[in-house]
Amino acid sequence: MNHQVHIQNPTPVWINARFLERAVTGVERVGFELISALAAHNLDANGIWSDGSRSFQFKLVAPVGKTADSPWPNIALVRAGRFRGHAWEQFDLPRLTRNDWLINLCNTGPLFKRRQLMFLHDAQPFAIPQNFSTSFGLWYRTLFKIAGHRAARVLVNSHFTKSELCTHANLDATKMDVCHLGTEHVHRVEPANDVEQKFKLPDQKFVLAVSSANPNKNFSTVLSALEQLGDTAPPCVIVGHREQKHFDQVQLDPDRVHHLGYVTDAELLALYQRALCLLFPSFYEGFGLPPLEAMAMGCPVIASCTGAMPEVCGDSVAYCNPQDPASLANAIAGVQSCTSLRASMTSAGRDRSANFTWESAGRTVLDSLSCAVREQDPTLVPQAV
Repeated sequence: MNHQVHIQNPTPVWINARFLERAVTGVERVGFELISALAAHNLDANGIWSDGSRSFQFKLVAPVGKTADSPWPNIALVRAGRFRGHAWEQFDLPRLTRNDWLINLCNTGPLFKRRQLMFLHDAQPFAIPQNFSTSFGLWYRTLFKIAGHRAARVLVNSHFTKSELCTHANLDATKMDVCHLGTEHVHRVEPANDVEQKFKLPDQKFVLAVSSANPNKNFSTVLSALEQLGDTAPPCVIVGHREQKHFDQVQLDPDRVHHLGYVTDAELLALYQRALCLLFPSFYEGFGLPPLEAMAMGCPVIASCTGAMPEVCGDSVAYCNPQDPASLANAIAGVQSCTSLRASMTSAGRDRSANFTWESAGRTVLDSLSCAVREQDPTLVPQAV
């Protein structure tokens, strides 16, 4: 029996759905999964959620686009405004939401709106500004500082990100809520069953690595570590963007390096299942979802010992110094040579990943919103029907 009690005049809450215009990767994945968690959290057909003492009505708002359909049947999508991109967020979005509450899940939102929640995913524009263009870095540093200060509350994906934003952007720690991410999405996709044939994968176990144009992902250290291992190195399967300059700097047997390019979610999950381990020596991560995804699929992980990785991965992975290829090479050799180690990492990884759920993250967003509404509207006392 549904014991939900509806409240008169639920508080209107808009969700910034500009990210729906983009592919579902990175922060877009977070936005999509958090809204899915909210939609599944006892919302009625009109997007109203209530626990008997508080009530919100959720709606999505996005720029004018090709389709007016909402991905979530119980949360309406409103497409409106004259602009697109950042201009839409800064000019149209404040006008469209007026004095209502707004949730921004993907780093960006109106600079000067107070009745809003901002989800900030890391402090990279401050911590590693050299990885961004001058204009991009300046805009995001300005956005994080101003919107982060003016927003009623700020959601972050880790205690590490919270600390970094307090240090670099001088945000108020007392109005920040840690919202760890989830892994259920990997279990909603059936792994592809044709990756061996399609990609001509090696017969023996391979290490899996993600190549990126982003220098923060530290792909060059992966290749240097494999070079140090020489003939004992396991085959390496690489997905993602190919940066030829990284390959030009090392001497590797081309028959032992398999670059697949971009793959589907189903193909990536199948690769996790077949890999010796995932290599993730990133210099800086606000959270780091790929290691958790790999662990959820039973894939051992070698991760960087920096950033949020220890907070997220705990004792379930092998760690390496991202500045030292020899550290990564030693970790690979250890995982490669010890069957019992791989088995224990697989078991521990599955257990660890199960602690991170989008359902829990959705509850955190609701709690943060409730706290913000109480702080901004202390006289608001919902009346039960």
